[in-house]
Amino acid sequence: MKGGDFENISEYAHIQPVQSQHLEVKVYNNNFDKAMTAFRTLVQKERILSLYKEKQNFEKPSDKKRRKRNEMKRKIMELDFKGDLKESKHKKKKSPEQSR
Repeated sequence: MKGGDFENISEYAHIQPVQSQHLEVKVYNNNFDKAMTAFRTLVQKERILSLYKEKQNFEKPSDKKRRKRNEMKRKIMELDFKGDLKESKHKKKKSPEQSR
């Protein structure tokens, strides 16, 4: 290789390599459909496709902040909703005799 081939390497020095983790789903009793749904849920849980789609196009910093803020709002709303459901299940209704 010539010396000119390495001129642009420092240009990419800040980019971190992608650390891939192997996803493994075992197929039992030749039930491929069940294994495929398990794989899909695993991929969705690990956010593999969503991260890949995010990296496809450049996202302006202001858009990125807005998206992150909206995600946090959605997560907080989901947690509040789940908390309300748990509280309503665990609350005991007082009978009129107990309140006296």
